[in-house]
Amino acid sequence: MPSDKKHNKHPNNASLNKVFRGLAAKNVRKSAKDYFIYFFTLMLSVALFYSFNSISTQFASLGLEDNLNYLAFASSVLTAFSVLVCVIMGALVVYANRFLLRRRKKEMGIYASLGLERRDLNRILMRETLCIGVFSLGAGIGLGIFGAQILSLATAKLVGIPLGNYHFMISIKGIVLSILFFGILFLFVHWFNVKELKKMSLLDMLYADKKNETVSEGKGGISAVLALLSLVFILGGYSVLTVLSGKAAFKALAWGGLLLIIGTVLFFMAALRIAARVMKKNKRYYYRGINIFTTSQFAARLKTEGKSLAMTCILIYLSLSLTILGPGIGKFVMNGVENATPYDGTIYYAPMADGGKAASDPMEYLRAAGFGLERFSNAYEGFWMYETPDVTAGFLTGEEDRSVHVEEQDFYTDDSDLPLQIIGVDDYNRMLALQKIEPVHLAEDEFAISYSFPPIEETVKAFAKDPKPLNLGNNTLTLAEGGILHHALENKNVLIDSGVMVIPQNLAENLTPQRWILNFNFPGEYKESYMDLYVKWRDAQPEGYGMWLKQEALIALSADNLLMTYLGIYLGITFLITSGAVLALQQLSQSSDNRKRYKLLKKLGVSKKDMKRSLRKQLRVYFGVPLILAVLHSVVTVFMIFRFFQGLDTVVITSVIGFGVLMVFTVFAVYFITTYLGSRRILQV
Repeated sequence: MPSDKKHNKHPNNASLNKVFRGLAAKNVRKSAKDYFIYFFTLMLSVALFYSFNSISTQFASLGLEDNLNYLAFASSVLTAFSVLVCVIMGALVVYANRFLLRRRKKEMGIYASLGLERRDLNRILMRETLCIGVFSLGAGIGLGIFGAQILSLATAKLVGIPLGNYHFMISIKGIVLSILFFGILFLFVHWFNVKELKKMSLLDMLYADKKNETVSEGKGGISAVLALLSLVFILGGYSVLTVLSGKAAFKALAWGGLLLIIGTVLFFMAALRIAARVMKKNKRYYYRGINIFTTSQFAARLKTEGKSLAMTCILIYLSLSLTILGPGIGKFVMNGVENATPYDGTIYYAPMADGGKAASDPMEYLRAAGFGLERFSNAYEGFWMYETPDVTAGFLTGEEDRSVHVEEQDFYTDDSDLPLQIIGVDDYNRMLALQKIEPVHLAEDEFAISYSFPPIEETVKAFAKDPKPLNLGNNTLTLAEGGILHHALENKNVLIDSGVMVIPQNLAENLTPQRWILNFNFPGEYKESYMDLYVKWRDAQPEGYGMWLKQEALIALSADNLLMTYLGIYLGITFLITSGAVLALQQLSQSSDNRKRYKLLKKLGVSKKDMKRSLRKQLRVYFGVPLILAVLHSVVTVFMIFRFFQGLDTVVITSVIGFGVLMVFTVFAVYFITTYLGSRRILQV
């Protein structure tokens, strides 16, 4: 007998598994038809995740050398932020499943009434989740491989290498991470489904479609107070961003952004209540067509819609701001890159770094440490940069205010009390000679101003229109005719400078030495000399010294550019997908709940044209209001940041803004149109 029972158990299990597979496959097909946006969003999320986690493979496929791991660091940062992306996408998927499961309560109740146990329902949900996960992962990785090729070409353009170096690549790391993160995500989704199913009683499931959410419109006075507070917080956020940003940009962004978020939440808590009340009081509007039905729809969804619309508005604001600011900062990082590496290499030494041990003869100190530059180059020149507390950055800007302390200043604040760098004209001409540039000539009572990068160009040219005399002890110097010089004096990986004062050599040598700089060029094949020199420099390890070779500086700049650009786009698209999907899924779910109401309208003789018009009105409000408010927030934020991007070409700024706006509006339009068409199909109008 035991053997017979065991023998009979397998066919029953096999039959049940077959039934479960059939139900799961049928439900997935039905869900894919009704909620295509859900599958589309998951697929797009996987593709996005794979594309940006294959960056390291893209670098390798383009043949980029990364001896100091700048590109590896950029890739690691993107991978780290992928964890945040997974958390966001996880919240989105759980949110979507909440609506899907809610719509299917009656279906689950019917299964339960037919004799299926909870564990059987869990098995059906598990198979459905597995089907969705495999489909989304497979399609998403396939789309991501294609997207990664486009991203690789964009990387080549941003770095400035020939497209001929490109070849097709597939990132095993990207595939493994995608399967790992999204596999964990779908396991969590299944756990959530099981947990939600346990909360449902049979009556709740069977009569789910009979229940309507009733929400009070609240008192008019409370809505008015909330609306007033929302305006106060939003205008306060704008004021902090625009007025205080010049003194403390990061604090202004933090506090201004917080005020905008609070104001946005309060705005949507009050907006629908006030809008519904105004529409009801406007009798000419209220009783026209089926506006009475449309208004009732708004009034019945005040509680749930207010919170989700506020969250959506905040996500769109972050998306639009990041997709503009990310590439914008990337462009700013590379602004003036043509002057970043005028020499094959630069060695610099600051006396403060080692207590002045090598200050007397830095070149001899290098030789004693075992690094002889003569082995690699016969074209090199060394010089000192000087400083004096009498000549600060405020001399050029006209803001010589000693009351501002360095430690209280923010990133964008003009460091007006910091000493300007000074160089003797003879040293300056020796540097120009290495670049094969004609020398400059100064009289004993003249000075010139040299700058390397665009951010300070406007300041220097403004000074030239109304020059001030330069006082150095008992000597007074005037700006020489044609004394604004645009030349780079060293290799740099940060393209900012506050200007360099060029003065007669004898006056410069009486000032305090600030930095010693040695520039050199390779005589032969660059790559071979570079590798040999790099090894010798690493072995010597001279204390207090640093070195920037041309290739290293360009890779460092390119890594910063790629990191800022891709991080902004990566997070921006993530927030955009999340906001669009939340709105779309919510409106599709509401359309499913409203199916009986629209059938009743048909029986009452309402035309399909009027029902479509009502549907469009609702969708325009739910998609349009968050978008408009988010655009206003983004305009203020982007303007606040971009006004500090001095020297960045207007065409570049316009293209960056245009790219962000076009991407956000295109994706949002796709979600809107798809939601409208899906709602029409569900409602059969």
